Amino acid sequence: MVQARAEMARGAEQMRHGAQQMRAEAVRLRDPAYRAQQIADNRARGNVVTDAELRDLANSLPSQADDMDRQADRLAQEARKPI
Repeated sequence: MVQARAEMARGAEQMRHGAQQMRAEAVRLRDPAYRAQQIADNRARGNVVTDAELRDLANSLPSQADDMDRQADRLAQEARKPI
């Protein structure tokens, strides 16, 4: 049980890290040059992504990161509960 709680705590930290990465990507996606590079990189891999899609993603990532932080908070709280 102690190990499971430790794993939950690590999972919460990983989720917080993921949320930080999402916020950082949202900032990068606001840069037109970065979006152009992402479009070119995706095209080279045979994927089609548009500037509008990347702008929409930049707008949606912060709220998704907030959701992830809330989930991490719940998981961390669960991990701290007495056994």
